[in-house]
Amino acid sequence: MLKWKRIAVTAEDGYEQIEDALAGMSGKDRVIKYLGETNHFSGSRLRVYRDADQIVDLDAYILTAEAPFLPMDLPLAEGQLCKIGVENNIGAKQLFILVIGYTETG
Repeated sequence: MLKWKRIAVTAEDGYEQIEDALAGMSGKDRVIKYLGETNHFSGSRLRVYRDADQIVDLDAYILTAEAPFLPMDLPLAEGQLCKIGVENNIGAKQLFILVIGYTETG
């Protein structure tokens, strides 16, 4: 079953704001399948980290109302943490709504 998580991130202009999003758990196999960002501003970048490794650095303007999600296949092992956020370079403080679609078995 595909599950969705919504994360609200407020970022000051010129800064990256990252939030804890999803963790690997004992007895559960979690795999991130989709990422999305609802604002689609040019100058904002969608960022995803798994532990200390940066996995995604995407200009959010590439995501559109017609194609709002970035397909992925990012497994999270027990103890691994996925963080998601934005780098804001749009000229003003902004609230960004980010979404993660993931599967969970076990």
